[in-house]
Amino acid sequence: MRGDGDGQRQQIAGEILSYLLEHPAAADTFEGIARWRIAEEIAMRSAAATEDALAWLIRSGLLREERIAGGRTIYRLDAGKRKQAEVLAKGREAKRP
Repeated sequence: MRGDGDGQRQQIAGEILSYLLEHPAAADTFEGIARWRIAEEIAMRSAAATEDALAWLIRSGLLREERIAGGRTIYRLDAGKRKQAEVLAKGREAKRP
């Protein structure tokens, strides 16, 4: 158990140091550091979850992936799957509190 705490502490310490090394003029309070660390962690987790959901939608055939100028990718609803997408979206709305 102790090893897990040490690993987490080292990871967080590394994140703090990396940020401060990249921004040598930065200085913040404990609350400020905790806020940006948490915000960054949430953003990364959210981005990973969004990437996973997009991949699932593409595999399901609901979205199409298209390359555009500059090598970027856009995602578009497959018009032939509109009804299936509506059912999926409505099911999600019904689960909202």
